Amino acid sequence: MHPRWPLRFTCSHFRLMELFRALGSLIESPSPEHARVAAALGLPAVPAPAEQARVVVQQRYPYASVYLGAEGMLGGEARDRIAGFRRALGLEGDSGGVPLGGEEVIGADGPNREADHLAALLGLLAALEQWRGEESDPARRALLTQARATLLWEHLASWTGPYLTSFEGCGVPFYEAWAALVHDALSQLEIESPNYLPAALRDAPEFADPRVEGGAAFIASLLAPVRSGVILLRDDLERLGEEAGLACRAGERRYVLNAFLAQDPGRTLSWLARHAEDWSDRVTARGPAPIAAWWSKRAEKTALVLRELSEELHSGSTPAPPDPAPGEPASPSDRSPTTATAR
Repeated sequence: MHPRWPLRFTCSHFRLMELFRALGSLIESPSPEHARVAAALGLPAVPAPAEQARVVVQQRYPYASVYLGAEGMLGGEARDRIAGFRRALGLEGDSGGVPLGGEEVIGADGPNREADHLAALLGLLAALEQWRGEESDPARRALLTQARATLLWEHLASWTGPYLTSFEGCGVPFYEAWAALVHDALSQLEIESPNYLPAALRDAPEFADPRVEGGAAFIASLLAPVRSGVILLRDDLERLGEEAGLACRAGERRYVLNAFLAQDPGRTLSWLARHAEDWSDRVTARGPAPIAAWWSKRAEKTALVLRELSEELHSGSTPAPPDPAPGEPASPSDRSPTTATAR
């Protein structure tokens, strides 16, 4: 049995392969070639480079490691897994190379693309589709089919549902339509659902409760999607400030979160809880059912912790923070969810 993602877009096998390559290229900085590709796909006008920087480069980083890594940052074990998968296929380097007995495959913008970049992953998916279709030897075709299934399950389906969801309401029609088209293109591929979750989700640490792990860990886990189940953008924090009447200072997200928690911890935690609840609903049907359910439930659990913290503050029953663990700062303020300083 091969469950499918929701289906809204149809095209031939060959066109689908080319579509993956084209869609991967469109997440990059706009170029004159992008206008031609976008027009061919029926997408809205390509935005200016400044808009691409605001929507993608500065907020929606197109790297799997950001969404699958425990730190919510580029690189790390998530990227290493993908690089190892490429090496197992006989591909050299991060995003380019020559498979054993095959032709060169390069990510959307050349051989220097990081292995976990969405353009590189979609380019590899297109190549596997092509090799599989052209292979006449049954044993090699079976190996390519398994490689395709692994790529989809472990390295694409594991994070693209939440990532593509983050473009909803971004205010740029091109990227909203692009994200929907990527989702629809992936829905064309039959994806075998194993009886286990992708490794990055199985191994993901839980959301950090500040009453146990301290304020710094709490902030860090809020900004690591695989820990919180939530993607928290700069635009979201600006909206938090506007709706809660808080001063939104310029700076990195953890700095802004710390500032909000210092100004009004109750309102900040309450808003974050509502955001996590909303996010849980938004991702519940985005991708293969077991993966979508995992992201939805993780966001729901984060919302419960945030709601508890907010209610404890309002009731005045917030417990005293635990003693610092060895090697952690001794200052009680650094252990508090309301005044934590994340470094």
